[in-house]
Amino acid sequence: MDIDWRARASEVWTIPNLISLSRLPLVVGIVLAVDSPVRYVLFALVVLSDGVDGWVARRLDQQTELGALLDPALDKFTALVLVVALYPATGLDLAYLAFFFARDAFVVALVPLVPLLAFETEKVKARLPGKVVTNLQFLAMVAMLVPAVAATEALLWALAVASAVAITDYVVFVARQQTERGWVHDWRGAAVATVAVVLAFAVVVWLLLAEQFTDALSAL
Repeated sequence: MDIDWRARASEVWTIPNLISLSRLPLVVGIVLAVDSPVRYVLFALVVLSDGVDGWVARRLDQQTELGALLDPALDKFTALVLVVALYPATGLDLAYLAFFFARDAFVVALVPLVPLLAFETEKVKARLPGKVVTNLQFLAMVAMLVPAVAATEALLWALAVASAVAITDYVVFVARQQTERGWVHDWRGAAVATVAVVLAFAVVVWLLLAEQFTDALSAL
């Protein structure tokens, strides 16, 4: 099927897409003003643009395929840049960032498997555990922005738990789409996925934070 690239390019200039793209200079502004109170205003505008673009698209009947891709892509870009810019001020161990990006890293790791499994990606819809992770990521970024170190650390641990639940949910969902075997579709499939993900997370957490755990045990 031929793609009309001229028509596709024209989609960029819709009002909701321009609102989405406004996040780019705002994010750059936060990075440049990372030590200034101005960062709070810029962050508020980033959040506002993220909430308004979809509403404007529906209101003006300007929903496009490009817009559907642009919004989540900018969300991930924004999170990546802001965490890199804001996290150092917390003074926390870099290993904790694995908790922040665990769910996203898992999803990216699945991409090469899509053609191998002949998986129909249009079947994937937003799921509740994934939404919880996204909301916790937002709260963690707010805590980093302050910075509130104790709140950031607590939210990152909450993200570790929520990401493990979300990854388990994705594994079970994909497995059930790929096979009709009975045990995959009942509690046994969910139990196997849960045990596997929890063990994998436990190993990763120990490898990343083994020194901290050892120090904490020594202090008892």
